Amino acid sequence: GKWEFGLNFDDINESGIQCRDHVAKTFREPASLMVVIDFVLSYRVAIMIKLYCFAVAGYIYLGSHQGDDITTTHNGSLWEPKWLRINFIQYIALMDAAVWACLECLLIVYVAWQRWPSLGYRSPGIPSLKWLVEHAFNVCFSAFGGLWVYHESSFKKKPWACAQSDAGICADPRLDNLWGTLQYALFYWACRIIIFLLMNAKRVPIFLYGTPDSKVRTESGRGWCANQWQNIRVNVAWLSMLGVCILIEVLLLLPTMKGLDWDTTCGLNLLGEVTGLPSTRGVCTDADLRLGFGCVSCISGIFAGWLVVVLGALVDIYFVFYLASAIVGGIMGQQRELNDLKNTSLPIDLREQQGREAKLFERTFGPGWQHIWRVMVQSLYSESLVSPKQAEHLAQAAGISLEADAPLTHREKKQKQIHLTRFPHLAAERLAFFFQSLKWIEKNQPSKGKHFEPATDALTGVHFDPGSIPSLTQIIPAYNEVVIPSVEFLRSGAEQEDARNSSPDDQPGLGDLTVPPQGDGVNTNLAFMISQFPDEWVFLAKRLHAEGWVQSAESQDLYHDFMKNRLSQENIVEIRFWAAMRMQSVAKTVIGALQCGRALASLPKVQEHYRQFPEKRVAEDHVEVILAHQTYGHIEGSEKNDEAVQLLLERYADDALYLVFDLKKGTSAELWAMAERFLSQRGGYGGRGFEQASVKCKWDKAIRGLRVLEVLPRRFQLRLGQGDYKTQGKACNQLNGLRFATGHYVQALDCNMGTFIGEGFKVPYVLRMFMPLDKEDRTAPKCRYLGFREYIYTGREGTVGQCHAAAEWTFGTINQRFLSGMGTRMHYGHPDFLDGFWARNRGGMSKSSPVVNLSEDIFAGYNVRMREEGSPHIDFLEFEKGREATFNAASNFFSKISGGSISVIRSR
Repeated sequence: GKWEFGLNFDDINESGIQCRDHVAKTFREPASLMVVIDFVLSYRVAIMIKLYCFAVAGYIYLGSHQGDDITTTHNGSLWEPKWLRINFIQYIALMDAAVWACLECLLIVYVAWQRWPSLGYRSPGIPSLKWLVEHAFNVCFSAFGGLWVYHESSFKKKPWACAQSDAGICADPRLDNLWGTLQYALFYWACRIIIFLLMNAKRVPIFLYGTPDSKVRTESGRGWCANQWQNIRVNVAWLSMLGVCILIEVLLLLPTMKGLDWDTTCGLNLLGEVTGLPSTRGVCTDADLRLGFGCVSCISGIFAGWLVVVLGALVDIYFVFYLASAIVGGIMGQQRELNDLKNTSLPIDLREQQGREAKLFERTFGPGWQHIWRVMVQSLYSESLVSPKQAEHLAQAAGISLEADAPLTHREKKQKQIHLTRFPHLAAERLAFFFQSLKWIEKNQPSKGKHFEPATDALTGVHFDPGSIPSLTQIIPAYNEVVIPSVEFLRSGAEQEDARNSSPDDQPGLGDLTVPPQGDGVNTNLAFMISQFPDEWVFLAKRLHAEGWVQSAESQDLYHDFMKNRLSQENIVEIRFWAAMRMQSVAKTVIGALQCGRALASLPKVQEHYRQFPEKRVAEDHVEVILAHQTYGHIEGSEKNDEAVQLLLERYADDALYLVFDLKKGTSAELWAMAERFLSQRGGYGGRGFEQASVKCKWDKAIRGLRVLEVLPRRFQLRLGQGDYKTQGKACNQLNGLRFATGHYVQALDCNMGTFIGEGFKVPYVLRMFMPLDKEDRTAPKCRYLGFREYIYTGREGTVGQCHAAAEWTFGTINQRFLSGMGTRMHYGHPDFLDGFWARNRGGMSKSSPVVNLSEDIFAGYNVRMREEGSPHIDFLEFEKGREATFNAASNFFSKISGGSISVIRSR
């Protein structure tokens, strides 16, 4: 029927809450002009607050001497108004009454239309009788109050002579009984303020379902006192920003219309004595000329000017807000000593018991800090970010060798400071950020509930317990993104045809879409990458030579041998992974995610713990990585990607890496047989009784192939809907991986991210912000989402990449600090950490309904905020992330953001 058209997950959930017999449409999403109406009604409170600020600015402007003399002089003081100011107080009250009466009537009608399918049912968001009475009362008060003020109002025109004088006839006769003149308007304004506060003050969480009670909120640091202090801080911040808006409007916006109004400019006395401006002759004075060109031009020009001023007054808060967030965010970063985190000019002193960084390193990670440093250096070396000699020098700077058992010679024991400016840029920035960010752990105070005890809390502490490490599941949703660049791709790009756009299906036709060129037509793709990372290619050649993989340490020889297919398969794989780590690829994200588990697996206490469980991979109970590949083994996917996924799983078989894929129609028979064989071995399965399932597997070195671990048959497809109205692919894929997540905390990563292992060592400390070690109640964590910094590594790829990197730094770091301090930060995307148990029971990590949830991640932020949960932001952890680096890709991204903003308005 017609009610079933356009169903989404919110309708399904609400049908259950309303105890309906069948799933039905419970909410009408607006379209076309209704979206504009919905926008105005949804933001009516914010719009009216800005209009009130504009009214205050107008009242101040009338005595500011910023305009012409007749308008802005001799209108009394702020507390003893006369002439235009007296009129202003009264006619603004009339305008306010008219606006509110129209808004409330429109709201009642619109909500009745929008919620008509749910009227008569009980669920959150459905207007109740109390809601109807409140808004009907506001309509009546606005209507009768406006009529009362109009009936009792007293308007006077200001004589022209009063532009220069304040005596004689310029004495406003209403001053003799000023209170009697304004008491009706002032009484209206007093009632309006009270009604406005009572109707819009939040008394309970917006979402009652799944919201912690007051006791739990108090234990988690969000009790009444904390909320009141937070509210005071937020209100002061907003009042300050609104005050700046008023100053801007008084000093900049209103003076632009100096002397421009219908009375004095056009001679159109339309409102009589209401405005208080004296009449003058103009092009509109004579009635027979009011349809002439001069009068119409004058009226429309002034109207357009005032319209621009009013619109400017509505949106100036946007610019003031971002200016305030930049200033306050910069100050917050300065107070945290985190603004200059990547200053590579500062030396690093790792001399044991002497160096400043050595002492900080030891206080943070315990007596085994040198072992952690060795692991970090080995990671830089294995990624070809430093040369073999540079890796040795970095290790020797801490008094250790690069290999754990290798003794140091007398010459090597001479420890020196590390001057990062002498090292490659990326490695230097990673190390600079790592050491600067360690100050956070040292500065935590017991009063903040994060007291740090080195002996038990440090990762290599004497009494450190691996059981105190919060468990984490990292989910990487993938579709058809490049996993590992193929040999053919790396060798191509130098032909002239490679520089041309081509048809996706190699069948060009009129109006067909095109795919990007395969290269620049001059260099091979590998050669282009080498030109961007020349030092790192040299380091790769030296590393392969040092490890005995190739005979020559010359980088040119390595390139030519690769192009002429003279390298072994192992060397070719190394080059493919080298390229994958320097582009936006799935492999870069997976390898980065694995750094958290590898960091823990290198700790002696963790290794000792897992010796009790030889059947388990080290640290797999603490950190797991799930690659949720939506098209693996499916006809919609790519055989090259499937082979690359298997290569990735095989290469990192000793790490806690799992593959989750969607088993459905079109999936290869081999995968179907593998899943059915697994179910048959478990017993109770007598043949294919399902059409789709979610499958979790890992690489088994014994059989050199995939081994199924879990199969979850499903009744419905992963993506619901038809055609262009299917549910969000990434959100569904996240949910597919979330079903198999075992960690207390979950992190979803996009397929263009990366991580340094040094950041992986900090992750256990970061996760303790959810549940500090002195907390035992799992229902009362400090927060539900936790955001942190992102470094946009595509900023090096041209102007578009730089613009995206700068925008990400502004919004993703400085602005997030400010929002976090205001208590209004939400979930804006990956790679936030989140409380896995809470997310599973509160709608997942994002919403996936088509069209309405185009910006799927922001709805998780709404979910957190409306349940009065926390979503702070921190500066001391950083993951790498890629962004669009071409104009077309950037245009598509901004198109998605703008479309998502409209979809947010359309949602319930």
